[in-house]
Amino acid sequence: MLDKRLNLCAEFVKGDRICDIGTDHAYLVAELLSQGKCSTAVAADINEGPLAAARATLEKSGVLDKADVILSDGLKSVPESGITDIVIAGMGGELISRILEACDWLMGKNLILQPMTQAPYLVKWLYGNGFEIIEQRAVIDGRFCYTVINAVKTNAAPTSVTPLFEQVGKLDFADEAAVTYAEKQAERLYASGRSLRDAGRSAEAVKNIGLAAEIICASGGKPMYTVKDIYAMMDEIAPMKNLHKGDNSGLIVGNPDAEVKKVLFALDITCDVVCEAIEIGANVIVAHHPIIFHPLYALDDINTACLAFKNNIACICFHSPLDMADGGINDIIFDMLNSTLKLKKLETLEPIHSDGRGYGFTCSVGEEILPEDLGKLLKDIFGCTVVRYTNSGKKISKLAFCSGGAGGNLPLAIAQGADAYITGDVKHDQWITARNNGIALYDCGHFHTEDIAIPYLISRFKAAYAGLELVQAKADTDPVDYIL
Repeated sequence: MLDKRLNLCAEFVKGDRICDIGTDHAYLVAELLSQGKCSTAVAADINEGPLAAARATLEKSGVLDKADVILSDGLKSVPESGITDIVIAGMGGELISRILEACDWLMGKNLILQPMTQAPYLVKWLYGNGFEIIEQRAVIDGRFCYTVINAVKTNAAPTSVTPLFEQVGKLDFADEAAVTYAEKQAERLYASGRSLRDAGRSAEAVKNIGLAAEIICASGGKPMYTVKDIYAMMDEIAPMKNLHKGDNSGLIVGNPDAEVKKVLFALDITCDVVCEAIEIGANVIVAHHPIIFHPLYALDDINTACLAFKNNIACICFHSPLDMADGGINDIIFDMLNSTLKLKKLETLEPIHSDGRGYGFTCSVGEEILPEDLGKLLKDIFGCTVVRYTNSGKKISKLAFCSGGAGGNLPLAIAQGADAYITGDVKHDQWITARNNGIALYDCGHFHTEDIAIPYLISRFKAAYAGLELVQAKADTDPVDYIL
């Protein structure tokens, strides 16, 4: 009587002569021959001990005369001689792949592969080496859950598979055992991801946590995230190692271990944004500007941090790290301008770190543009109600920009030879400085030069974390009203 694992292997056998590699006690071979599912068989193992046990099993079952018992390292000493089916069960996925790789007569054979470990490795290897999975099923045997792969060699060009396919292959999630197998794969990835997360290895953590969630979604479940997982994703997007001294970023309000229901994204965490989170059932807010930047001397509901804490809403804020991140706010501005102006980055406007990373960029312009025309372009690009600017009266061939309230960086733009400087929150004396130095200065508004990051953050989360509900705050609006 076979256990459930070997019984599933037996179900995949289609031909008349089976070869069982790593046969051990030859239970599978004895069953197939006794039931008449195969006429002859090969029972192979790398060690004499298991082969002696195999002979005893076959003799006891009365089928020893129908089986060739062979000492072989994998398939190396096994003659092809009419073999229709090859079973390799009870080994690691990497070892199974090495056995297959060392054999040159696999075309036309029905392969039944049952990896005890490293199943994702085996799935990926098969498609990268001219094999195809015909069917894959899972089986629960006691407290263990196994997968059995039915594959053939096609000699097709190597193809890549998605990380999700590596983990679950062609399992049919209408089958309860397949769902259980998927859940166990996800559990392993969750555990690994959260261990990496707590060790500060955010990139690897996000990859594993996100894949675990994708598996859960694919198998019909709902993934679970914690506030720490949201923080890890933000640390992957905008590494905290780039935090500017004196800035307050990170998890500022809330319980890091709380389960996440829904995430609300905003540039600023205002009272209206917190109330929106309460209304829609979001218990995490991700924002650019810190909810607490200056010391608090009183706590009341006008204070957004107090209001969020009272309502169990975690607040994660990434300020300077998002300004300086690859793909962060200033890179987004570059991309927005580059589509029309054909920019080339020349240098960082304000280097902060030893690797040259910092705030903003100075760029050459592909085709010169008049100050007034640039102002109109900026109004369209940022969606501003107004663009305040000073007209230098000369064409712009080199410009600098920095998101947010960076009017104070005007002298850096001048020192780097820029004909124009684009930012937000320009003060009166900075307009005078621009006039005196013959540089076109543009104030596109703090909100408009930074709120552009919110859709980017949502898209990054959506790509990484399956099944997580993400919402851009409707209350996330320009706090300034204009009379035109």
